[in-house]
Amino acid sequence: MGNVISQEVLNPPAWKKPRGYSNLVKTNGGTILFAAGQGASDTQGNLIGKGDICRQYEQILQNIQEVMSIGGAKMTDIVRLTIYCTNRDAFLAKGKECSQIYKKYFGDHYPASTFVEIKSLIYDGMLLEIEATAVI
Repeated sequence: MGNVISQEVLNPPAWKKPRGYSNLVKTNGGTILFAAGQGASDTQGNLIGKGDICRQYEQILQNIQEVMSIGGAKMTDIVRLTIYCTNRDAFLAKGKECSQIYKKYFGDHYPASTFVEIKSLIYDGMLLEIEATAVI
């Protein structure tokens, strides 16, 4: 019989309930997968969605899904996301659209997450890069 793997989302009870993330995800058992930061590139390394933060966000989540699947993980196995963004205001302005994209990949699953605005990313035109950690 294999390991029993569990995830438990915890938030301090006196704190306001978070929206779009969890403060803590506790796991028991399993294997940890660490995905490198994923950008909005296609299988040939070409940037998708130049200037379109939502299109890049969707491509990145698609890439994360593909990377996780080769490790045997589903999107709901992800326990941590770190989002690097070159323009926080542009991302927030598209919040409703990006939220729908998120739900397409994660449903109501909200990993522990961090959002960081940075000056630039490695390739010109990249607006976002996202790292993911999963437990399976």
